[in-house]
Amino acid sequence: MAATLVLAGTSLAAHIVVPAEFREIVNESALIARGVVTDVRAVAVPGRGIDTIATVAVESLVKGDEVRFVSVRLPGGQIGSTRFVMLGAPTLRVGERAVFLLKRDPENFWRPVGLSMGIFRVRIDPRTGRGLVDPPVVPNRTASATGPVVRGDTRRQTMAVDEFEGLVRTMTLGRAMRRGGRQ
Repeated sequence: MAATLVLAGTSLAAHIVVPAEFREIVNESALIARGVVTDVRAVAVPGRGIDTIATVAVESLVKGDEVRFVSVRLPGGQIGSTRFVMLGAPTLRVGERAVFLLKRDPENFWRPVGLSMGIFRVRIDPRTGRGLVDPPVVPNRTASATGPVVRGDTRRQTMAVDEFEGLVRTMTLGRAMRRGGRQ
């Protein structure tokens, strides 16, 4: 009976994130930038829980207006002993590097497109010192005749950050050219 009373006072919410094709994520992004997280703080959102705001120092701009810093807002966080968690929402730490694919939400905050699908973490290869990311699944690039690429598939190799950014630029350039051809 006590467990029923405790659970009755708990509110639950469910969110479904449908995986999007990488090209859709790129096209939906208004700002794509590589940067390093310089600050992370949680803020209370009345009636909705807690959000985390990460400040990112932009190192490389791939798409969008020139900025030096951008504040990325993510669902979830902790204030005091209250913690709000949303499954599928990424977490960021100071010093972490990533490529961020962002769009404005209805309240004009920058948010990653598709939650975790809009953040590609950069790690440094200890042998070469080059930045690497796990590549997105791109049709006709990472799939083979044996079927689609799945999590843990050994055919999906890491990609240098500059190669990844080049792929994104190619996608945005291709879209701009197609749009220009229609006008």
